[in-house]
Amino acid sequence: MPTIFRSGGFRFVIWPDDHPPPHVHIIRGNLLAAIINLGMKEKPVSIKTNYRLNRRELSLAVRTVAANNNLFAKEWKNIHGEN
Repeated sequence: MPTIFRSGGFRFVIWPDDHPPPHVHIIRGNLLAAIINLGMKEKPVSIKTNYRLNRRELSLAVRTVAANNNLFAKEWKNIHGEN
């Protein structure tokens, strides 16, 4: 599972054998903390699942994904092809 980005104590990961819609897995320590859908076409960045982040941490993770959405979308496309 390639780490695409690191920020705020989180690793942002895209799994090679994953499914649409495009999303990133947020890892804190060695645990899956949340999954955030990428902003694609007319859809904004959105929370898919929150496993263990408090409100402040989740907000930080969402803001980080939104700020780096183009990078994550490019990496998703490189790994999975067009969706």
